[in-house]
Amino acid sequence: MTTSDSTTPAHALRIEPSPEGLLVLSRLWDAGHGAVLVGGGVRDQLLGRTSHDEDIATDALPERILELFPAGRRRGAFGTVDIEGVQVTTYRRDHVYADHRRPDRVTFSSSVVEDLERRDFTVNAIAWGRARHDDAPALIDPAGGIGDLRAGLLRAVGDPDARFGEDALRLLRGARFATALDLAIEPATLAAMRRHGDEVRWLSGERVGEELRRMLGTSEPSRAI
Repeated sequence: MTTSDSTTPAHALRIEPSPEGLLVLSRLWDAGHGAVLVGGGVRDQLLGRTSHDEDIATDALPERILELFPAGRRRGAFGTVDIEGVQVTTYRRDHVYADHRRPDRVTFSSSVVEDLERRDFTVNAIAWGRARHDDAPALIDPAGGIGDLRAGLLRAVGDPDARFGEDALRLLRGARFATALDLAIEPATLAAMRRHGDEVRWLSGERVGEELRRMLGTSEPSRAI
């Protein structure tokens, strides 16, 4: 379900942030910033599942986030601040992925849609909140992830060859998500996964092992493997 401006009124599909997440969102909104829940936490709520993920994306730059949350801690080089277990990241656009794992550099953005369009799968590219601080809370779904959830599909955002060529970990994540969420991999996405399969060689043994352990924790691990 998407409208012409890629948003859906929040009352149509209810998302409820945790008290901690709502506190972070509200402070960012009150300070004049757009901020949204994004990724797995939104996806799982739409599926009626319990979620352990609560990530927030915002147009506030990392320095501004730390001004508003002095106890926050910077994590990594990509604009993420940890606020008592809630990960807050500035909207961004990625550039070249020379190592097939992480972008060589990122550029911060003021657009939540631009941030969502760089993500791996449509079901993970759904946000809820206020893209601008004076907006009404809404679901934001530029890639059609809500429709794919309803259809039971796992689909790459945009060009699947580009998505898997950027980050080889998405190959393993795709297999895991399809199994854990009981989704069929959309044919063009599956074909691209097969074309890029040997690129898992770019991944560290630790990351492969972590994904395999997660696959083994699903109800049907043989399907993922």
